[in-house]
Amino acid sequence: MSLDARILIVDDDENSRFMLRKRLKQLGFQHVTEARDGDAGLDQARRLPPDIMLLDVMMPGIDGVTVLRMMRDDEQLRDISVLMVSAHDTLSMAAQCIELGAEDYLAKPVLMPLLRARIAAVLERRRLRNVEHAFLARFDEQTGLPNRAALLERIESAMMSGRPLTLVAVTCNNHANIALGMDERQAAALLSELASHVRSCWEQVDTIARVAENMLGWLIPGVQADQQLVLEVQAVLGMTAHASMHGLTASIATWPVAGMLADATELLRLAMNEAARIDPLGEERVTLADPALRTRTRAALAIHEQLEEGLARGELELYYQPIFSVQADPRLVGAEALLRWNHPQRGVLAPGEFLEAIEQTPLMNRIDAWVMEQAIANLVAWDRELPSNFRLHVNATARSLASGRLMEILTTHLSEPVRRHLALELTERLYVSDMPSCVSMLQSLRALGIHVALDDFGTGFSSLSHVSLLPCDTMKIDRSFVSGVYANEQMRRLLESMVSMAQSLGLTVIVEGVEHDGELAVLREMGCPFVQGYLLGAPRPEIDFLRHLH
Repeated sequence: MSLDARILIVDDDENSRFMLRKRLKQLGFQHVTEARDGDAGLDQARRLPPDIMLLDVMMPGIDGVTVLRMMRDDEQLRDISVLMVSAHDTLSMAAQCIELGAEDYLAKPVLMPLLRARIAAVLERRRLRNVEHAFLARFDEQTGLPNRAALLERIESAMMSGRPLTLVAVTCNNHANIALGMDERQAAALLSELASHVRSCWEQVDTIARVAENMLGWLIPGVQADQQLVLEVQAVLGMTAHASMHGLTASIATWPVAGMLADATELLRLAMNEAARIDPLGEERVTLADPALRTRTRAALAIHEQLEEGLARGELELYYQPIFSVQADPRLVGAEALLRWNHPQRGVLAPGEFLEAIEQTPLMNRIDAWVMEQAIANLVAWDRELPSNFRLHVNATARSLASGRLMEILTTHLSEPVRRHLALELTERLYVSDMPSCVSMLQSLRALGIHVALDDFGTGFSSLSHVSLLPCDTMKIDRSFVSGVYANEQMRRLLESMVSMAQSLGLTVIVEGVEHDGELAVLREMGCPFVQGYLLGAPRPEIDFLRHLH
């Protein structure tokens, strides 16, 4: 029982007020006030609403029953708990007061044990009502999900961390039809089902809330919206189990928002407005709320779709750039397989023009596999024509190594005699997240007789730390360390130290991006054995490369 409760005694009998006040003090209540009639009681209750009013039934002027009726009609006073007190202990009067909303009816003189019990019961009911009100203030009554206010609190809290966040607003466009065909309860139950489905599919989701009658919002902290996220939301919404949930559209807002300092309310409004505008019958049912980001993502999605179709239609092709030994006369000793896309409208595209759009999607795995299978097929076909020291370099990402698919392709399609002609270049545009597994896989590849090269040394994640950890045979030095080296003494010393270091570690050195005679002359002087670049050979289709090889 809370002794901090405010109690107002309204009674025209001064002795009655005195006795009630005394007993309340004995029970430990400190905030007790009095009013001598109904008018004074109403006035005092409006100025400082009490938690409980002890209201006498029979008073001159406005009697207690009328005061009670007026309080229940007054929005400001209707939540005050009222205990009626009267010397006229009649069943009909008690029933009338209870019907008007009184908590209980006490007969004068009020006995201490009864007063304690009644007040304790009233305070407990108030506490439970407050708990219920607090719940309803933060949760949707029909679904039991957090409501809009609760989601806004969570967004504000996430923003305070300074990390990016993503907010997804999902509209059930046929909610009204479901409510008419079934009822509101069942329509709300489907929203709850959708929320449960999202949670089962996506562990990253922090809060899922009902933000409008037909709309859910879910918060994903620490994630920024991109093309991959659009695909994941499409996948989650496409797997909803209930047949009635077919009219789903979604808008994704991210924070920070480019060009604006959005607060939680603005971010939610942005996502909800965009979700409501999407045509449920259109092709694009999941979109980004940020116009600039939406434009980039639409372009990426278009490339993804066209590339997937291009892979099926045979539009992808491998070009081959020669690798030369440059001590004395240049001799062709290898080549690097480079992907090209014969786009029906844009012509031949290099990887930089399309791979970024699919780098984080499952399509990237399929293209990695296609490149490896095609390169191996060509290598097997060329086997009898190849010099004994020839090696074909093929790019392999850390992710393709980790998947196990690469090892399967190599062991299935590449016979042991041909393996000595293959070198895998570990491209580190993607960080090696599981170094022990990657090391183990590379050791297995070398045990098969396949060479391993660390590509683009000196850029990104390819660094000395990787040289020390990854089992490699070859280091390929990035062209950024070669360009203009003949005219820059400091760059020359840096390049010379890199070549010397690699050779001291027993690594073969290939310098990429050689485009000028001066660069080639410097590399010869410092004893660099192998080069690759447009000066000696540009990437070319297979038939042209074979002519060059012969």
